[in-house]
Amino acid sequence: MNFDDAQPVENPRVEAIRNATVCAAELQFERSSNYLVKHWLGSTAVSVIYGDSNCGKSFFALDVAVHVAAGLPWMGHNTRKGNVLYLAAEGGKRSYAPRIAALKVAVPILFEHGAGNNLLLTPIQVDLHGEVDVEAITSALPDITFSLIVIDTLAMSIGAGSENDSADMAQFIKNVMTLKTRYNCHVMIVHHSGKDRNKGARGHSSLRAAVDTEIEVKVDGMIRLATCKKQRDLENGKKVAFTLRVVDLGVDDENDPITSCVVEQTDAEFALSSTSRKVSPNERIAVQALDDAIASQGRKMADQENYPANRKVVSRDNWRNSFMKMRIDSGVQTASVKKDFDRQSAKLQENGVIHAYNDMVWFIHEEDRQDI
Repeated sequence: MNFDDAQPVENPRVEAIRNATVCAAELQFERSSNYLVKHWLGSTAVSVIYGDSNCGKSFFALDVAVHVAAGLPWMGHNTRKGNVLYLAAEGGKRSYAPRIAALKVAVPILFEHGAGNNLLLTPIQVDLHGEVDVEAITSALPDITFSLIVIDTLAMSIGAGSENDSADMAQFIKNVMTLKTRYNCHVMIVHHSGKDRNKGARGHSSLRAAVDTEIEVKVDGMIRLATCKKQRDLENGKKVAFTLRVVDLGVDDENDPITSCVVEQTDAEFALSSTSRKVSPNERIAVQALDDAIASQGRKMADQENYPANRKVVSRDNWRNSFMKMRIDSGVQTASVKKDFDRQSAKLQENGVIHAYNDMVWFIHEEDRQDI
């Protein structure tokens, strides 16, 4: 053996690091948009949606999921269409079957665009603390390309592990990262708030350190507010507000009504202003009615001197019709509803929630206030 001809053995990792290292002057950034939900969720990232019990966080997560499955804008933000795996570990089939049925009734356009086939639900408890279930998931669904995996909730998916133990949380995070890497997708974790809301999500702080996006959901009466509390690479502090609209699904085998809920976007500016003052139920209905009227009949105006350039406005008549339908459906007399509409519209304008010009109405956003 001639040792003079022998080649030195180099660690492959050394070569990988050498090849990956570049001068700052040579570094190029990608101009293509890399998102799952534009401005909110990256395409290959990890997020946590957290809040108190019954705040609507699971409805919020399902709403994101079904819009991604359909490839339709969510809360006004573009989505990348793709397959979604929803691990419905908390609530199971009994909770999620009515929620899907309500979406089919209330938002059929989602299913016309393929959400029914692209959204897969696994309504059983999974254990992402051990190694068995993460391997079972990838083995059971090896050939499907997922854009989003939702884990709902962390508490029902950590098995025998403790949310407060650093080693247990590290193992859970490792398995989440395995799913993200295996499917090259976004993973969303639905979680609960801690006892001290100012400290964010419940459990060990390593979870917050590991995720790219953290969104808190709070409820104030009928209105729920979702706020970005952390964004690694995107703009932080964004907010969306929503309500949960009850959907009638018929009756059960004992002739009792069956209902579920769907997410409906409402105005975030109003939600923020309402937390600092007492807001009546009818005022909230007026806001929801204006939201509905703008969504169905609103339009942008060419006259940008007197109307907002970047948002839709709607006629006062359309708003009144929407308000009256919501109130009369609950059994209130027409004459009383007309008077109440005038009261609520005047109150909203007085409180700086809406603005009107030439019988057209729109919500006031912060950028408008300098001109009003």
